[in-house]
Amino acid sequence: MSEVDRPGGEGPERHGDGESPRLHVYRGGRTRATRARPATPRDVARRLSALERRVERALGGAGGGRDVGSDRLRQTTDQALAALANVRRLTLHDLRSLAEGCAALLEGLEHDLIPVVLDVLYRYWWRVDAFGLERVPGRGPVLLVVNRGGALVPYETLMMRIALAREHRQARPLLDDWLVRLPLVGPALLRAGAERGGTATMRRLLAHGDALIVCPESGQPKIFRQRYRLASFGRGVFARLAIETGTPIVPVAVIGAEEIHPVLARLDLAGRLLGLPTLPITPTFPWLGLGGLLPLPTKWLVMVGEPLDVAQRHPPAAAADPAVVARLRDQVRERLQALVLEGLRRRRSVFRG
Repeated sequence: MSEVDRPGGEGPERHGDGESPRLHVYRGGRTRATRARPATPRDVARRLSALERRVERALGGAGGGRDVGSDRLRQTTDQALAALANVRRLTLHDLRSLAEGCAALLEGLEHDLIPVVLDVLYRYWWRVDAFGLERVPGRGPVLLVVNRGGALVPYETLMMRIALAREHRQARPLLDDWLVRLPLVGPALLRAGAERGGTATMRRLLAHGDALIVCPESGQPKIFRQRYRLASFGRGVFARLAIETGTPIVPVAVIGAEEIHPVLARLDLAGRLLGLPTLPITPTFPWLGLGGLLPLPTKWLVMVGEPLDVAQRHPPAAAADPAVVARLRDQVRERLQALVLEGLRRRRSVFRG
């Protein structure tokens, strides 16, 4: 049987691009393939033209990508080398000037930002209500004795400074030595108007007629269960200086500050390794990381008591008598404790006014 069509009615089979069909001859049930006829010169020319076009397209696309990538790499390298050359041309004077300029910029921003942050804390975060500010002498030296809470940062003294500034009286909080040495925190508090504590500093400021805010409670931050119970006033340095200089003493009770960082426990050894008197453990720190250092938005009440006229009661020579100094120290502590209890009775809620 001889047939040009494949079984099943399909058309002639073609092999390759432009190849002639191969004929299958069926004889006696055996299949024999016949060889295709040789390609004509026209077919060869057409196939070569098609192959040349493919090679040109391939080389053209690859070459264009390599050129673009090479240009970008060359441009980036030139820029890096130019920047390096500019850095190498900088002198030590240029680097010092650049560093001083950055430091001055940061100091200026910090100087402008600190009063804004403290004012926001006073007005909106703790919503401080102050009573009896008119009892603070409008001029001359004065010692304001304030109770302390469990926070390491003396927020009480900073808020008292703002309250007095609203009454056109500037006051300077006194800081412990360890607090002044803390990076960032110490310089920020000094820029906020605080002063490093110490007998010589207090005597100098009182001689200039300044108002000083002191927290004479000795020891570490109080645990939450001891809140609003005044600790010991130590040796009573403030009382001795008040007698020596004839400075009046005004007790000030701050209610609400002892709940901003409820201290559950203290890690004294860990605190000393960090340059702190202790490391307080609170419901938020260290569990929430740095976010745990954010004080709680409690409601604050500031109550100013009646001033003690030290000059009328004690002559300056009595500052050398430890018994007289101790009696004045204890008297101030008793007055402040009574004022704290009165403030607690007036307070309606920890977080609401």
